[in-house]
Amino acid sequence: MTYFVAFLGFSLAVALAAPDGGHHHANQYYGQQYGGAPQAQRVHPQRPQHHGQQYGAVHQTQAVHPQSSQHHGQQYGAALQPQRVHPQISQVHGQQYGGAQPAYHQQIRQPVQPTYSAPKNIPGVASDLGASTLVDLVVKAGLADALSGPGPFTVFAPTNEAFAALPKPTLDALGRDTALLQKVLLYHVVQGEVPSTALANELTAPTLQGAKVRVNIYGHAITVNGAQVIKPDVRASNGIIHVVNRVLYPIPETPIPSVLINDPHQRFTTLVTAVQQAGLVDTLSADGPYTLFAPTNDAFAALPPGALDGLLKDRAALSSVLLGHVVPGTVFAVGVPTAGAVQTAQPGKQIHLQKSSGGVTVNGANVIQADIPATNGVIHVINRVI
Repeated sequence: MTYFVAFLGFSLAVALAAPDGGHHHANQYYGQQYGGAPQAQRVHPQRPQHHGQQYGAVHQTQAVHPQSSQHHGQQYGAALQPQRVHPQISQVHGQQYGGAQPAYHQQIRQPVQPTYSAPKNIPGVASDLGASTLVDLVVKAGLADALSGPGPFTVFAPTNEAFAALPKPTLDALGRDTALLQKVLLYHVVQGEVPSTALANELTAPTLQGAKVRVNIYGHAITVNGAQVIKPDVRASNGIIHVVNRVLYPIPETPIPSVLINDPHQRFTTLVTAVQQAGLVDTLSADGPYTLFAPTNDAFAALPPGALDGLLKDRAALSSVLLGHVVPGTVFAVGVPTAGAVQTAQPGKQIHLQKSSGGVTVNGANVIQADIPATNGVIHVINRVI
């Protein structure tokens, strides 16, 4: 008994000597464990576990020990002291960053300078578009500097094939006569930018040559003096290029009757006589515009015997026949439908137009030459009276 009492006394003395009464506790809550033994100068680590994530901290009076955290597969770490900051290492979505100055700081200090090419001027762009013949002629005519200037210009640029289709005498004349070449080339240039959206049916616009070009729109097809625009709205540094499939010729400053009279081959003398006899010169010289399907002298000569003489004596009948060859509006060959009927200037009379790979026909008559321009319309030469 004496020994038992002595042992109890010794144990009680040791317990009373501890600052917190000697207690040590452990807590478990929803699978999380907490434990600690506080002392005067430090706190021992706590490591809670919550939903598979672990957090730890060590706190002292003068320093904080590293923390490590895992959250959704990402780890973060830090070590902080009063006078310095240790590197951070972070992994986010498979990317690692380390140090006080990440790699992307260098990219900001040394940006990559973009490289680009300045847009070409009209001669440069035209050459790229398959219009190198045009460019060669522009240089030959001494117009390269003008078309490389600030502009802006709108150029209707014929393809190489368009120049190759010109009759040899015409090409030879352009090669010999620089003044003529300049006039032809400047007829393809309009001052200012004229995009395809600004083009309208029957629009006329002055060129740098002085004469006007006529624009017509048929469905989705755009023509300039009958030449079809096959590639519109090509931008250059000093304007716009519309590629066309034919070389443009200046529209004569004369109406339809004068164009017939001045035909270099004198193919329309009979038609001119008939127009005068019918009193239609003023009508066909008006603003119009009109499309005339013009029979040649041979076509009138092919009429039955006495038919022409009879018409020339009957003014009303002659006028009716002639107006049956006239269609209101400007219908270049591009605008002729595959098949269809159109109203003529003669009330109640229609003509049937048809276009195929073989050409254009009008009531069965063949168009043997199309798209002869006049100030007030266009002329198509046919081989029969209709």
